[in-house]
Amino acid sequence: MSELVSSGAVVPLPARVHWAVALAALVGAVGGSFLAASIAIYSYGSQPILAGEGAIYLGSAVGAAVGAAAAALPAFVLGRSGWPQAGALLGAVVGVGAGGAMGLVSEGWAQGWVTAFASNALAGALVGAGIAGALAGVTAAAFLRILRRSGTPVKRLVQFAGLIGSVAGLFAGIGGASVGVTLAQAATVCPNGYYTNPYTPSGCVPGVLAGSLLVGIWVGALMGAIGAMVTAEILGLLPAPSAVES
Repeated sequence: MSELVSSGAVVPLPARVHWAVALAALVGAVGGSFLAASIAIYSYGSQPILAGEGAIYLGSAVGAAVGAAAAALPAFVLGRSGWPQAGALLGAVVGVGAGGAMGLVSEGWAQGWVTAFASNALAGALVGAGIAGALAGVTAAAFLRILRRSGTPVKRLVQFAGLIGSVAGLFAGIGGASVGVTLAQAATVCPNGYYTNPYTPSGCVPGVLAGSLLVGIWVGALMGAIGAMVTAEILGLLPAPSAVES
């Protein structure tokens, strides 16, 4: 059975809430990323980075993250209120809309990123990895909170969230660092065809991509753990799931 009756009311089992959140997040991420990329094609200004490719690139990445997060929240709230189907539907719509809206601002963000990190691509990789890792950690902790069984000590959940968040942040950090270093080098090309620091006239700076990989792994794991533990600590203040949800 997928439902239990408590005090005359139909209460959804947690499996249905979990499915609603996961499905809404998936649709929000995929749909938000696609819509953001589509909007970004027409939203860049008179001097777009890489003829608008920078906006599409950033819009797709940020649109997926924002779409998943925006979709999960209403799905969880409505699911816990006894409306998992409506939560999944509303979450998906909100996620696609919120993710797609990133296409409207992605070119401005890309321009600002290039301005800030064109002279130091590894710094862009570090910041990108930190952002991606923290988001992955927060997401991991949020899903652990959804799956938390009644009676689980908050301290134990926080510790486990830190471990899971570090793993999720590690892989997210690789992607965030790649986005950061790619955007940082998007506007300048050295004579031999490779991207370079514009203040290094002798040619391309070696080791930037390899360095960004290491930066992404370590910074992503660190920020993932921190983001997950802080989120788990905050969510631990909420009432624990009832027995019917265990």
